[in-house]
Amino acid sequence: MVDSADARRREPSGKRLIGRRAALLAVLVALAAVPAARTAAPAHAQRLARGLGQGQGYTPSQILRAYNVLPLLQRGIAGRGQTIAFIEVDGLDQDGLDYFDRTFGLPGVQPEIYVPRGATSALDPGPETTLDVEWAHALAPAARLQIYEATRVGDFKGYAAQLAELVEAALANGATDISMSLRGTGSIICSTVLAAARMRHAFRDAAAQGVTVFAASGDYGDRRCQSGGRGTVYPASDPDVTAVGGTALTLSPGGGYGGETAWSGSGGGYSADFPRPSWQRGPGDFDRRYRNVPDVAFLAAQSTGVLVRIGGEWDIVGGTSVGAPCWAAIWALAEQYHKARTGKRLAPANPLLYALANSSLRGTVYRDVTTGSNGYWQAGPGWDHVTGWGSPNAAALVAALGAS
Repeated sequence: MVDSADARRREPSGKRLIGRRAALLAVLVALAAVPAARTAAPAHAQRLARGLGQGQGYTPSQILRAYNVLPLLQRGIAGRGQTIAFIEVDGLDQDGLDYFDRTFGLPGVQPEIYVPRGATSALDPGPETTLDVEWAHALAPAARLQIYEATRVGDFKGYAAQLAELVEAALANGATDISMSLRGTGSIICSTVLAAARMRHAFRDAAAQGVTVFAASGDYGDRRCQSGGRGTVYPASDPDVTAVGGTALTLSPGGGYGGETAWSGSGGGYSADFPRPSWQRGPGDFDRRYRNVPDVAFLAAQSTGVLVRIGGEWDIVGGTSVGAPCWAAIWALAEQYHKARTGKRLAPANPLLYALANSSLRGTVYRDVTTGSNGYWQAGPGWDHVTGWGSPNAAALVAALGAS
Protein backbone atom coordinates (compact mmCIF):
# COMPACT_ATOMS: atom_id res chain seq x y z
CA MET A 1 0.00 0.00 0.00
CA VAL A 2 1.03 3.60 -0.39
CA ASP A 3 3.26 4.89 2.38
CA SER A 4 1.27 7.70 3.94
CA ALA A 5 4.46 9.49 4.93
CA ASP A 6 5.42 10.03 1.32
CA ALA A 7 2.84 10.00 -1.45
CA ARG A 8 5.59 9.37 -4.01
CA ARG A 9 6.46 6.00 -2.48
CA ARG A 10 4.31 3.12 -3.62
CA GLU A 11 4.42 -0.61 -3.39
CA PRO A 12 4.37 -2.89 -6.44
CA SER A 13 1.66 -5.52 -6.34
CA GLY A 14 1.76 -8.36 -8.85
CA LYS A 15 1.75 -6.86 -12.32
CA ARG A 16 0.46 -3.51 -11.15
CA LEU A 17 1.82 -0.63 -9.16
CA ILE A 18 -0.43 1.06 -6.68
CA GLY A 19 -0.69 4.60 -7.97
CA ARG A 20 -3.09 7.12 -9.42
CA ARG A 21 -1.12 8.11 -12.51
CA ALA A 22 0.06 5.93 -15.35
CA ALA A 23 3.65 6.49 -16.42
CA LEU A 24 5.66 6.13 -19.58
CA LEU A 25 8.80 4.18 -18.95
CA ALA A 26 12.40 4.39 -20.09
CA VAL A 27 14.30 1.24 -19.40
CA LEU A 28 18.05 1.05 -19.24
CA VAL A 29 19.64 -1.88 -17.75
CA ALA A 30 22.92 -1.07 -16.10
CA LEU A 31 24.41 -4.06 -14.39
CA ALA A 32 25.27 -4.22 -10.73
CA ALA A 33 26.34 -7.40 -9.01
CA VAL A 34 23.64 -9.65 -7.61
CA PRO A 35 24.06 -11.80 -4.52
CA ALA A 36 24.82 -15.48 -4.80
CA ALA A 37 23.53 -16.19 -1.33
CA ARG A 38 22.67 -13.57 1.31
CA THR A 39 25.20 -10.99 0.35
CA ALA A 40 24.46 -7.47 -0.84
CA ALA A 41 25.33 -6.84 -4.46
CA PRO A 42 27.94 -4.16 -5.19
CA ALA A 43 26.86 -1.69 -7.88
CA HIS A 44 28.75 -1.22 -11.12
CA ALA A 45 28.80 2.47 -10.32
CA GLN A 46 32.19 2.96 -8.70
CA ARG A 47 33.26 5.92 -6.61
CA LEU A 48 36.64 7.23 -7.62
CA ALA A 49 37.27 10.50 -5.81
CA ARG A 50 35.55 13.31 -3.99
CA GLY A 51 35.33 17.00 -4.60
CA LEU A 52 34.17 19.29 -7.38
CA GLY A 53 36.85 21.01 -9.41
CA GLN A 54 39.67 18.46 -9.02
CA GLY A 55 40.16 18.20 -12.76
CA GLN A 56 38.21 14.95 -13.02
CA GLY A 57 34.60 14.04 -13.51
CA TYR A 58 32.58 15.20 -16.48
CA THR A 59 29.71 17.65 -15.98
CA PRO A 60 26.34 17.51 -17.75
CA SER A 61 27.26 20.36 -20.11
CA GLN A 62 30.38 18.47 -21.22
CA ILE A 63 28.46 15.25 -21.88
CA LEU A 64 25.65 17.12 -23.65
CA ARG A 65 28.22 18.62 -26.02
CA ALA A 66 30.33 15.50 -26.46
CA TYR A 67 27.41 13.29 -27.46
CA ASN A 68 25.61 16.06 -29.36
CA VAL A 69 22.53 16.09 -27.14
CA LEU A 70 22.52 19.86 -26.64
CA PRO A 71 20.99 20.75 -30.05
CA LEU A 72 18.00 18.57 -29.20
CA LEU A 73 17.39 20.29 -25.87
CA GLN A 74 17.72 23.68 -27.55
CA ARG A 75 14.90 22.65 -29.90
CA GLY A 76 12.65 21.61 -27.01
CA ILE A 77 13.24 17.89 -27.49
CA ALA A 78 13.79 17.11 -23.81
CA GLY A 79 11.73 13.95 -23.18
CA ARG A 80 8.38 15.60 -22.57
CA GLY A 81 5.58 13.06 -22.45
CA GLN A 82 8.00 10.20 -21.77
CA THR A 83 8.70 8.32 -18.55
CA ILE A 84 11.98 6.65 -17.71
CA ALA A 85 11.71 3.78 -15.27
CA PHE A 86 14.69 2.61 -13.21
CA ILE A 87 14.90 -0.86 -11.66
CA GLU A 88 17.22 -0.38 -8.71
CA VAL A 89 18.77 -2.06 -5.66
CA ASP A 90 19.45 1.05 -3.58
CA GLY A 91 17.64 4.32 -2.92
CA LEU A 92 17.70 7.87 -4.22
CA ASP A 93 19.44 10.75 -2.47
CA GLN A 94 16.77 13.38 -3.16
CA ASP A 95 18.82 16.13 -1.50
CA GLY A 96 21.72 15.18 -3.74
CA LEU A 97 19.49 15.27 -6.82
CA ASP A 98 18.17 18.70 -5.85
CA TYR A 99 21.71 20.02 -5.37
CA PHE A 100 22.84 18.49 -8.67
CA ASP A 101 19.95 20.17 -10.47
CA ARG A 102 20.63 23.58 -8.91
CA THR A 103 24.36 23.36 -9.64
CA PHE A 104 23.88 22.57 -13.32
CA GLY A 105 20.79 24.67 -14.01
CA LEU A 106 18.37 21.77 -14.41
CA PRO A 107 14.68 21.91 -13.49
CA GLY A 108 13.83 20.29 -10.19
CA VAL A 109 12.26 16.84 -10.23
CA GLN A 110 10.85 14.44 -7.65
CA PRO A 111 10.74 10.92 -9.06
CA GLU A 112 7.97 8.57 -8.07
CA ILE A 113 9.37 5.83 -5.87
CA TYR A 114 7.87 2.35 -5.69
CA VAL A 115 9.12 0.47 -2.65
CA PRO A 116 9.65 -3.29 -2.26
CA ARG A 117 6.63 -5.39 -1.39
CA GLY A 118 5.87 -5.10 2.31
CA ALA A 119 8.25 -2.16 2.85
CA THR A 120 7.12 0.95 4.71
CA SER A 121 9.83 3.25 3.39
CA ALA A 122 12.22 3.61 0.48
CA LEU A 123 15.67 2.01 0.48
CA ASP A 124 18.57 3.97 1.89
CA PRO A 125 20.19 6.34 -0.61
CA GLY A 126 22.96 4.77 -2.65
CA PRO A 127 25.28 5.61 -5.55
CA GLU A 128 23.59 3.49 -8.21
CA THR A 129 20.12 5.00 -8.15
CA THR A 130 21.41 8.50 -7.54
CA LEU A 131 23.79 8.23 -10.50
CA ASP A 132 21.10 6.85 -12.79
CA VAL A 133 18.50 9.46 -11.94
CA GLU A 134 20.80 12.49 -11.90
CA TRP A 135 22.26 11.68 -15.30
CA ALA A 136 19.07 10.59 -17.04
CA HIS A 137 17.51 13.82 -15.82
CA ALA A 138 20.50 15.80 -17.14
CA LEU A 139 19.99 14.41 -20.66
CA ALA A 140 16.17 14.29 -20.67
CA PRO A 141 15.15 17.04 -18.22
CA ALA A 142 11.45 17.00 -19.20
CA ALA A 143 10.96 13.25 -18.84
CA ARG A 144 8.97 11.78 -16.00
CA LEU A 145 11.04 9.54 -13.73
CA GLN A 146 10.02 6.45 -11.78
CA ILE A 147 12.11 4.29 -9.46
CA TYR A 148 11.22 0.65 -8.75
CA GLU A 149 13.17 -0.69 -5.80
CA ALA A 150 14.23 -4.30 -5.27
CA THR A 151 15.73 -5.78 -2.16
CA ARG A 152 19.22 -7.14 -2.76
CA VAL A 153 19.39 -9.91 -0.19
CA GLY A 154 18.45 -13.54 -0.51
CA ASP A 155 19.15 -16.20 -3.12
CA PHE A 156 19.60 -14.94 -6.66
CA LYS A 157 16.65 -16.99 -7.97
CA GLY A 158 14.28 -15.01 -5.77
CA TYR A 159 16.11 -11.84 -6.72
CA ALA A 160 15.69 -12.47 -10.45
CA ALA A 161 12.00 -13.19 -9.95
CA GLN A 162 11.65 -9.92 -8.06
CA LEU A 163 13.31 -8.00 -10.89
CA ALA A 164 10.92 -9.55 -13.40
CA GLU A 165 7.97 -8.51 -11.25
CA LEU A 166 9.22 -4.93 -11.19
CA VAL A 167 9.63 -4.83 -14.98
CA GLU A 168 6.07 -6.11 -15.36
CA ALA A 169 4.85 -3.52 -12.86
CA ALA A 170 6.53 -0.76 -14.83
CA LEU A 171 4.89 -1.99 -18.02
CA ALA A 172 1.52 -2.01 -16.30
CA ASN A 173 2.17 1.59 -15.36
CA GLY A 174 2.67 2.60 -18.98
CA ALA A 175 6.45 2.56 -19.27
CA THR A 176 8.04 3.73 -22.54
CA ASP A 177 11.60 2.64 -21.79
CA ILE A 178 13.44 1.14 -18.83
CA SER A 179 16.92 1.40 -17.31
CA MET A 180 18.44 -1.33 -15.15
CA SER A 181 21.70 -0.82 -13.28
CA LEU A 182 22.00 -4.34 -11.97
CA ARG A 183 22.66 -7.91 -12.92
CA GLY A 184 20.07 -10.65 -12.71
CA THR A 185 22.51 -13.45 -11.91
CA GLY A 186 24.51 -14.38 -8.84
CA SER A 187 28.13 -13.45 -8.18
CA ILE A 188 29.25 -17.06 -7.80
CA ILE A 189 26.58 -19.02 -9.69
CA CYS A 190 26.35 -16.59 -12.63
CA SER A 191 24.05 -18.71 -14.77
CA THR A 192 22.16 -16.94 -17.53
CA VAL A 193 19.83 -19.92 -17.89
CA LEU A 194 18.63 -19.74 -14.28
CA ALA A 195 18.16 -15.96 -14.38
CA ALA A 196 16.47 -15.97 -17.80
CA ALA A 197 14.02 -18.62 -16.61
CA ARG A 198 12.65 -16.00 -14.21
CA MET A 199 13.13 -12.81 -16.23
CA ARG A 200 12.86 -13.60 -19.94
CA HIS A 201 9.07 -13.37 -20.04
CA ALA A 202 9.17 -9.82 -18.69
CA PHE A 203 11.55 -8.66 -21.43
CA ARG A 204 9.42 -10.38 -24.07
CA ASP A 205 6.40 -8.54 -22.72
CA ALA A 206 8.32 -5.26 -22.90
CA ALA A 207 9.28 -5.85 -26.53
CA ALA A 208 5.71 -6.82 -27.42
CA GLN A 209 4.53 -3.48 -26.00
CA GLY A 210 7.19 -1.48 -27.83
CA VAL A 211 9.15 -0.73 -24.66
CA THR A 212 12.93 -0.72 -24.85
CA VAL A 213 15.00 -1.97 -21.93
CA PHE A 214 18.58 -0.71 -21.69
CA ALA A 215 21.06 -2.68 -19.58
CA ALA A 216 24.69 -2.13 -18.74
CA SER A 217 26.90 -4.81 -20.25
CA GLY A 218 28.84 -5.15 -16.98
CA ASP A 219 32.20 -4.10 -15.64
CA TYR A 220 33.98 -7.46 -15.87
CA GLY A 221 35.45 -7.14 -19.35
CA ASP A 222 35.32 -10.45 -21.20
CA ARG A 223 34.07 -12.33 -18.10
CA ARG A 224 30.46 -13.12 -17.22
CA CYS A 225 30.87 -12.18 -13.54
CA GLN A 226 33.60 -11.59 -10.97
CA SER A 227 34.30 -15.29 -10.50
CA GLY A 228 33.22 -16.57 -13.90
CA GLY A 229 35.02 -17.44 -17.08
CA ARG A 230 34.68 -15.75 -20.43
CA GLY A 231 31.12 -14.80 -21.31
CA THR A 232 28.43 -12.15 -20.95
CA VAL A 233 26.14 -10.99 -18.16
CA TYR A 234 22.37 -11.19 -18.01
CA PRO A 235 20.05 -9.38 -18.71
CA ALA A 236 22.34 -7.50 -21.13
CA SER A 237 22.64 -10.70 -23.16
CA ASP A 238 18.88 -11.05 -23.58
CA PRO A 239 17.88 -10.45 -27.22
CA ASP A 240 15.03 -8.19 -26.07
CA VAL A 241 17.41 -5.97 -24.09
CA THR A 242 19.75 -3.31 -25.52
CA ALA A 243 23.20 -3.86 -23.98
CA VAL A 244 25.33 -0.76 -23.34
CA GLY A 245 29.10 -1.19 -23.24
CA GLY A 246 31.73 1.29 -22.09
CA THR A 247 34.32 3.67 -23.49
CA ALA A 248 36.95 6.14 -22.37
CA LEU A 249 35.96 9.60 -23.63
CA THR A 250 38.27 12.52 -24.32
CA LEU A 251 37.21 16.06 -25.15
CA SER A 252 38.62 18.33 -27.82
CA PRO A 253 40.54 21.48 -26.77
CA GLY A 254 37.33 23.40 -27.36
CA GLY A 255 35.32 21.12 -25.07
CA GLY A 256 33.57 19.08 -27.76
CA TYR A 257 33.93 15.46 -28.76
CA GLY A 258 37.59 14.48 -28.96
CA GLY A 259 37.40 10.73 -29.40
CA GLU A 260 36.86 7.45 -27.57
CA THR A 261 38.66 4.20 -26.96
CA ALA A 262 37.19 0.98 -25.63
CA TRP A 263 37.13 0.75 -21.83
CA SER A 264 38.95 -2.31 -20.47
CA GLY A 265 36.08 -3.18 -18.14
CA SER A 266 33.38 -3.06 -20.79
CA GLY A 267 31.38 -6.29 -20.68
CA GLY A 268 31.20 -8.08 -24.00
CA GLY A 269 31.36 -11.35 -25.87
CA TYR A 270 28.68 -13.76 -27.01
CA SER A 271 26.08 -15.77 -25.12
CA ALA A 272 25.59 -19.38 -26.17
CA ASP A 273 22.29 -19.30 -24.28
CA PHE A 274 20.61 -17.36 -27.10
CA PRO A 275 20.83 -17.80 -30.88
CA ARG A 276 21.88 -14.78 -32.89
CA PRO A 277 18.76 -12.69 -33.60
CA SER A 278 17.92 -12.10 -37.26
CA TRP A 279 18.44 -8.35 -36.88
CA GLN A 280 21.96 -8.76 -35.44
CA ARG A 281 24.03 -8.44 -38.59
CA GLY A 282 26.28 -6.01 -40.42
CA PRO A 283 29.97 -5.24 -40.81
CA GLY A 284 32.03 -6.32 -37.84
CA ASP A 285 33.25 -9.15 -35.64
CA PHE A 286 30.02 -11.09 -35.01
CA ASP A 287 29.76 -14.65 -33.83
CA ARG A 288 27.38 -16.03 -36.43
CA ARG A 289 25.69 -18.52 -34.11
CA TYR A 290 24.87 -16.70 -30.87
CA ARG A 291 23.66 -13.42 -29.36
CA ASN A 292 26.50 -10.89 -29.41
CA VAL A 293 27.03 -8.21 -26.74
CA PRO A 294 27.07 -5.19 -26.44
CA ASP A 295 24.86 -3.35 -28.90
CA VAL A 296 26.08 0.20 -28.29
CA ALA A 297 28.37 2.08 -25.90
CA PHE A 298 28.80 5.19 -23.77
CA LEU A 299 31.34 6.73 -21.42
CA ALA A 300 32.31 4.35 -18.59
CA ALA A 301 36.04 4.72 -17.92
CA GLN A 302 36.89 5.18 -14.27
CA SER A 303 39.82 7.43 -15.17
CA THR A 304 37.36 10.27 -15.70
CA GLY A 305 33.85 9.28 -14.69
CA VAL A 306 30.98 11.69 -14.19
CA LEU A 307 30.09 13.91 -11.26
CA VAL A 308 27.39 12.64 -8.90
CA ARG A 309 26.08 14.47 -5.84
CA ILE A 310 25.42 12.09 -2.95
CA GLY A 311 25.74 12.24 0.82
CA GLY A 312 26.45 15.97 0.78
CA GLU A 313 29.58 15.55 -1.35
CA TRP A 314 30.64 15.24 -4.97
CA ASP A 315 31.67 11.79 -6.14
CA ILE A 316 33.27 10.87 -9.44
CA VAL A 317 31.61 7.71 -10.68
CA GLY A 318 32.49 5.34 -13.52
CA GLY A 319 31.33 1.99 -14.87
CA THR A 320 28.81 0.87 -17.46
CA SER A 321 26.08 2.07 -15.12
CA VAL A 322 26.70 5.51 -16.60
CA GLY A 323 25.69 4.41 -20.08
CA ALA A 324 22.40 2.63 -19.43
CA PRO A 325 20.46 5.60 -18.00
CA CYS A 326 22.05 7.97 -20.51
CA TRP A 327 21.00 5.80 -23.45
CA ALA A 328 17.54 5.52 -21.90
CA ALA A 329 17.37 9.31 -21.72
CA ILE A 330 18.43 9.70 -25.35
CA TRP A 331 15.80 7.15 -26.32
CA ALA A 332 13.19 9.23 -24.49
CA LEU A 333 14.19 12.20 -26.67
CA ALA A 334 13.83 10.00 -29.75
CA GLU A 335 10.42 8.80 -28.59
CA GLN A 336 9.21 12.37 -28.14
CA TYR A 337 10.46 13.44 -31.57
CA HIS A 338 9.16 10.36 -33.38
CA LYS A 339 5.71 10.65 -31.84
CA ALA A 340 5.49 14.36 -32.70
CA ARG A 341 6.29 13.55 -36.34
CA THR A 342 4.31 10.35 -36.80
CA GLY A 343 1.80 10.13 -33.98
CA LYS A 344 3.20 6.69 -33.17
CA ARG A 345 5.69 5.19 -30.73
CA LEU A 346 9.03 3.82 -31.76
CA ALA A 347 9.48 0.09 -32.05
CA PRO A 348 11.94 -1.61 -29.66
CA ALA A 349 15.46 -0.30 -30.09
CA ASN A 350 17.56 -3.25 -31.25
CA PRO A 351 16.10 -3.84 -34.73
CA LEU A 352 16.09 -0.08 -35.35
CA LEU A 353 19.66 0.42 -34.15
CA TYR A 354 20.97 -2.41 -36.32
CA ALA A 355 18.98 -1.23 -39.33
CA LEU A 356 20.66 2.18 -39.05
CA ALA A 357 24.04 0.49 -38.69
CA ASN A 358 23.42 -1.31 -41.97
CA SER A 359 22.46 1.88 -43.78
CA SER A 360 24.40 4.82 -45.19
CA LEU A 361 23.76 6.64 -41.90
CA ARG A 362 25.98 4.40 -39.77
CA GLY A 363 28.90 6.84 -39.74
CA THR A 364 26.55 9.72 -38.92
CA VAL A 365 24.48 8.31 -36.06
CA TYR A 366 27.31 6.35 -34.36
CA ARG A 367 30.87 7.21 -33.33
CA ASP A 368 32.73 4.04 -34.20
CA VAL A 369 35.25 3.06 -31.49
CA THR A 370 38.11 1.14 -33.10
CA THR A 371 40.87 0.88 -30.47
CA GLY A 372 41.17 -0.80 -27.07
CA SER A 373 40.01 -4.12 -25.64
CA ASN A 374 38.21 -5.74 -22.71
CA GLY A 375 40.73 -8.55 -22.38
CA TYR A 376 40.05 -11.20 -25.00
CA TRP A 377 38.00 -9.04 -27.38
CA GLN A 378 39.39 -6.13 -29.39
CA ALA A 379 37.57 -3.05 -30.61
CA GLY A 380 37.66 -2.54 -34.37
CA PRO A 381 35.84 -1.02 -37.35
CA GLY A 382 32.11 -1.67 -37.43
CA TRP A 383 30.53 -3.76 -34.71
CA ASP A 384 32.77 -5.31 -32.01
CA HIS A 385 32.42 -7.23 -28.73
CA VAL A 386 33.61 -4.29 -26.59
CA THR A 387 31.65 -1.26 -27.80
CA GLY A 388 29.05 -2.65 -30.22
CA TRP A 389 28.33 -0.08 -32.93
CA GLY A 390 29.90 2.65 -30.79
CA SER A 391 28.57 5.68 -28.98
CA PRO A 392 25.72 7.96 -30.10
CA ASN A 393 25.72 11.16 -32.07
CA ALA A 394 22.41 11.93 -30.37
CA ALA A 395 21.07 14.69 -32.62
CA ALA A 396 21.73 12.64 -35.76
CA LEU A 397 20.38 9.45 -34.18
CA VAL A 398 17.14 11.09 -33.04
CA ALA A 399 16.65 12.67 -36.47
CA ALA A 400 17.18 9.32 -38.19
CA LEU A 401 14.80 7.52 -35.84
CA GLY A 402 12.21 10.27 -36.34
CA ALA A 403 12.17 9.48 -40.02
CA SER A 404 11.81 5.72 -39.49
